[in-house]
Amino acid sequence: MDRTYLEDRKSFLSDIRAKADEELYDDAIALAEERLNRFPGDMDACLAIASCRARMGKPAEAEEILEQWLDIVRGQSRVYEVLGDAYNREGMIKEATDAYMKFVALNTDLPASGRASEKIASLQGIIIEDGDEPADMPANFDTITLARLYIKQGYFKTANDVLGRILENDPENVEAGKYAKHVKYLMEKGWELVINELERWLNGLREKRGQ
Repeated sequence: MDRTYLEDRKSFLSDIRAKADEELYDDAIALAEERLNRFPGDMDACLAIASCRARMGKPAEAEEILEQWLDIVRGQSRVYEVLGDAYNREGMIKEATDAYMKFVALNTDLPASGRASEKIASLQGIIIEDGDEPADMPANFDTITLARLYIKQGYFKTANDVLGRILENDPENVEAGKYAKHVKYLMEKGWELVINELERWLNGLREKRGQ
């Protein structure tokens, strides 16, 4: 990558962080928009604007920006399924599962996610045999484990869908009910979670200053 671009990016991230620290969100947005004029579709600039909008109490505007980026990411996300297949062929089951999960989470409403979900389910038995989980789990352990993995990764909507299917088939499932309540709480946090994620991104800018 061009060294001038890298240096320019480093300077931009530093300036954005400084303005965000001072709560100069309008100035930060103007800086990001100027960068977008020079580099259309620039990820750093888009995320900076979304972060500022969210922190200014304008979540709908932040969501619109993030949704645009999600469309782009979805378009490129099949690489995660390919990566999962590659890990699977090498016998790297945990890595394969993680890659498939990322693909499913980004494509929950698309038919391709069902194919990847089946791959995840087929791998769950191998993970159990590896001794990573207790042997005295209930018969539906695989599905609950899948939901737990999604929760751990932060894919709350996907976890909620999995738990919903479990409770449809077994309304008295205590463990699924417990996790369903937990996921509902996480989903209700709404934009607080988005802001926290964007805060983590902004915090990372400080570290990049020293690079």
